[in-house]
Amino acid sequence: MIYKKYIYQMEKEDFYEFLLSYEKGVEIIKEGEQVQFVTYEPLLGMEPIEVYQVKAKAPKESFRPIMVGDFLIIPPWIKSILINPGSAFGTGLHATTQLCLKSIQKFFQPGWSAVDVGCGSCILSIALKLLGASEVLAIDIDPLAVEECKKNARANGVDVKVLQATPEELNHCFDFLVANLDIQVFRKSMPSIVNLFNKIGVFSGIYGKVELGEFKQMIKEYPVKVKSTQSKDGWLVVVLQKDYIL
Repeated sequence: MIYKKYIYQMEKEDFYEFLLSYEKGVEIIKEGEQVQFVTYEPLLGMEPIEVYQVKAKAPKESFRPIMVGDFLIIPPWIKSILINPGSAFGTGLHATTQLCLKSIQKFFQPGWSAVDVGCGSCILSIALKLLGASEVLAIDIDPLAVEECKKNARANGVDVKVLQATPEELNHCFDFLVANLDIQVFRKSMPSIVNLFNKIGVFSGIYGKVELGEFKQMIKEYPVKVKSTQSKDGWLVVVLQKDYIL
């Protein structure tokens, strides 16, 4: 956005009288016997000593999170996720979690239902709810992870259904799936995992070119296509789309 700055100069007494009647903010540049100040609109009956254009920064460029003691001040467009730092099930620092979060933000649509397979500390499930999921089911085989997920969901004020379960035990299909697992689980449970979503599936926990090649070979027998592949620190995320919605 481009706007104009108008620079004016007045005698000190005249300036303060002007302020009382102007009733808007001004930016004082120089103060003495003569006062130089800036307005963002022309003043009727006065000739500016200079006019120049300024490009305004978008709010997202200029307002960054600020840490003050134990307080974090954040702009409203940032979606914060509270996670217990002592959790053994993920605090968002691992590359696979970050890759999944980026893919969720890019491909998930508000109003979709979602399932988080291998939910761990619940970061991805919480993110899905914050992005407008109509329902989220989080599953994990570890009972401690299930309890941790429930606690973190409550701490973030989101409604996530959490179960101790395997993909094979589910009989419901969701619009969106995220599975941050490992290649061994995909070898064992891919048929069940693929059946859990009907639009977009985000698969991570794949490491290196060899595992990526194996994963791509693995999915050839299913009605899916690779929509996106991203990597970080050797880890990969693969986003799949069901063919029949193309």
